[in-house]
Amino acid sequence: MSSSNLVSVRVIEESVLGTTPGAGNFDTARFTSEALSGTPETTESQQIRTDRLASGQIVTGLTVGGELNFELAPESLLNKFIESAMLSTFATDTLVTVDLEIDTATSELIRVSGDWNTDVAVGDFLTLSGFTNAVNNTQVLVTNIVSATVINIAFPDTIVSEVGSGTAFKVCDKIGIGTTKKSFSIEKCFTDLSTKAIIYKGMMANTMSLNVAYGEIVNGNFGFVGVDYYDVSAPIDFITNGRTINPQATTQSLNGSIDMPINAIKIGSTFDSTEFCIQSIELSLDNNNTPQNCIGETAPVDYSFGTAAISVSMSAYLSNDNWSLISKKLTQEPVAIAFSVKNADGGYAFYLPAVQLSFSDPSSEGANQDVILSMSGVAKVGDNGEKSLYIFKF
Repeated sequence: MSSSNLVSVRVIEESVLGTTPGAGNFDTARFTSEALSGTPETTESQQIRTDRLASGQIVTGLTVGGELNFELAPESLLNKFIESAMLSTFATDTLVTVDLEIDTATSELIRVSGDWNTDVAVGDFLTLSGFTNAVNNTQVLVTNIVSATVINIAFPDTIVSEVGSGTAFKVCDKIGIGTTKKSFSIEKCFTDLSTKAIIYKGMMANTMSLNVAYGEIVNGNFGFVGVDYYDVSAPIDFITNGRTINPQATTQSLNGSIDMPINAIKIGSTFDSTEFCIQSIELSLDNNNTPQNCIGETAPVDYSFGTAAISVSMSAYLSNDNWSLISKKLTQEPVAIAFSVKNADGGYAFYLPAVQLSFSDPSSEGANQDVILSMSGVAKVGDNGEKSLYIFKF
């Protein structure tokens, strides 16, 4: 008797919902655990028999989907899953070559020509390049547009003041909440059962979560929904049969300690790098997509768009710098939150322009325990119509 304890999840993007493309390579997903499943919905027959025996249950529907838990790391397949969850695609801006000056004393980025108003928006993360000091060739956050040639920025502690020549900037690849579906065909294989596989089609990321905490690897979860499911018992029936299967990416996982160069919050009219100490940030997105169930079909044939509900949880040590947040819970005046996670392989940044927080008053939990603000809330559309969540990739 043999048993299987290793699972491989192979993924290919679909151009037609529920249809595996006839050509193209499969990617092998990285994950910490998975719970992909085709689960039947059953109803027990109520037929009355004179022998008093039960007539059994009948399959009346099929739920296709499940979860994929992951460690955040810069990689192309994870980017595709993010696009599926955001119902959009990453947009790429052009590189702008212009002489730039960094003034760390005033937190300003100054250009000699051109107009910041047409090139960037508050909340954008920029990649700077061409500076003599290598530490300045990094990502910064636009916190305020002062004039056509001056913006305020939040930046890593390593940046230094410099008047550059032959420099350039580029808005990092950016995605916001949208309405474009991206689906996948997924094959789940068991290492010790080489002739067996389970196939899931039309798989879309309906939910996404991200957890960032000091001393921990950044982790998250995608919750998928799909339209088709079946199992196969011969390699010829695998959807990967005769196709190239790319190995898992080898980029380094990001962590919530040394990999967070920028962490900023806007309270009132000022958007600055946070001076108060944040322990953890959690984001979750639920698209609330609902299944379209049709007579004659076991599984849903498609999913209808729902409201993109984004919730935020944040834990921070109480201080003078965050005291003003207490009054915000009564007025529900939104705050803006931005942070980035980055290592040598690349990274991501997140910007929420309008978060409404609610929390209990800070209190003492006992001797030798710090007073903590444990905040939770929701992200909404920005005052100027900004998306409730933007994600950038480096």
